[in-house]
Amino acid sequence: MFNKVFHIKYSLKTKIAFFIIFFAGISLRFFYFPHELPLIADGMDYFVYSTEIVSLGHLPTDWTPINNGWSIFLSFWFSIVNLENTFQYMQLDRLISIFLSGLITIPVYFLCKKFFDEKIALVGVALFAFDPRLLLNSFLGVTEPLFILLGITSLVIFLKYQQKLIVLSFILASFCTIVRSEGIFLFGILSVLFFIKYKFSTKIIKTYLPCLIIFILILLPIMDYRTDVAGYDGIFQRASFASNQIITIANDENNSEILDGLKLFTTYFGWILIPNFLIFLPFGFIEFLKNRTKENNFILIFLIVYSLPLLYAYIMQAQDTRYFYFLYPVFIVISLFAIKKYLSFFKNKNFILFIIILSLLISSIIFYEFKKIDTDTEKEINEISKLISEKELSLNHHPTISRYIHANEIPISWPFIMSNTDFKTQIISTSNFNNLEDYISSSRNQLNTIVVDDDSDLPKFLQDVYNNEKDYPYLKKSFDSNDYGFSHSIKLFYIDYPLFDSTK
Repeated sequence: MFNKVFHIKYSLKTKIAFFIIFFAGISLRFFYFPHELPLIADGMDYFVYSTEIVSLGHLPTDWTPINNGWSIFLSFWFSIVNLENTFQYMQLDRLISIFLSGLITIPVYFLCKKFFDEKIALVGVALFAFDPRLLLNSFLGVTEPLFILLGITSLVIFLKYQQKLIVLSFILASFCTIVRSEGIFLFGILSVLFFIKYKFSTKIIKTYLPCLIIFILILLPIMDYRTDVAGYDGIFQRASFASNQIITIANDENNSEILDGLKLFTTYFGWILIPNFLIFLPFGFIEFLKNRTKENNFILIFLIVYSLPLLYAYIMQAQDTRYFYFLYPVFIVISLFAIKKYLSFFKNKNFILFIIILSLLISSIIFYEFKKIDTDTEKEINEISKLISEKELSLNHHPTISRYIHANEIPISWPFIMSNTDFKTQIISTSNFNNLEDYISSSRNQLNTIVVDDDSDLPKFLQDVYNNEKDYPYLKKSFDSNDYGFSHSIKLFYIDYPLFDSTK
């Protein structure tokens, strides 16, 4: 009787601690919420596709993001929530992303609890809830929160529950694959683990076949749609294309692409260790290998198999840590082996756990404050972009300004169809150009204005325009944001083509 009462009190304290960590993670996201900024880049593409679904009442027949599951999911919520304008729906997009990011802590807790006691599992929850990169990612309006939630829930159901519920993990894996094509590797992982867990037999085959059939049946409609609209299914054909690319590169005598990809993989893996994984994951992996069991091997198989699409992405020169986020729950489990070992050196384990969780929160905030985008500058760029977009210009591509111009030119009234939208500003690519004269000459039938600031990601010849404008007499300054009271300096230069021709 005493043990039963003690267990109830113990579980209640754990639940309270979990909800404190959960709400702390959500509160962090609301504290840093970018209230005045529109979605840009990939987030904008997914958002626009969602609005077209709502506007048309069906999936668009002329275009689609190849990973369109997130947009389809958003369109459901957009269709049942009544707001006033496009910007408010962008903020709803972010709110949904934040909520999903917070929900991931639930399957993370159960995944950690599969291998450790409740108290240590709470540290795993804190590692995920407070991670600064996941915090930033939840503001972007992209696929990761839903992708990770579906994928890790699928894995938890597979590992934690009985054979009769295995089909549910495959159903979630199929939806995960619709959100991002890399989910096909989750299906492969579950299939391998299934036969390791239950052994290969006629009876088990009869259990597996319904899982396989249901997985494929869920994917077929979306694959058929993508093939009609985009020309390929974005799942099996994409995996086949990637495999052929890797084989071609591997057979090439000059294998520098693979070596460069491995370097990028290692570099970005090193980055994601900072700040919180650095003191846990390396030692945790050593402890993990020392304490290998059948269940632990499942985690190792997951880690190895899902590293394959990551390697491919970095061989293709991807420049982002986002590809590792799906592995974060696995990294967390491995890290907890280190935490368990560290705790064995102390008598007052509860106090040490509290210090660890508090330290995770503090280190994450410090890291986020150090690495976060300058919100004030972004707000100014957004406001300046609004002014630029009113001028009906043809500009060079700029890594930041172009995105905000695009965001500010979409209709305020919602919903809308992108193909029916008249954009005033034309953006001309700067790719494959090394000097300003060649760029202007090549683009003269379209380009009429150069936009520059102190952005280090601008091509060097455009950085030189910003720093040495007097060296370019054929560029006539037509706009300077400092003249409008902004602290961030953005300059527009009208191209005087007769003078340019005479100078050249």
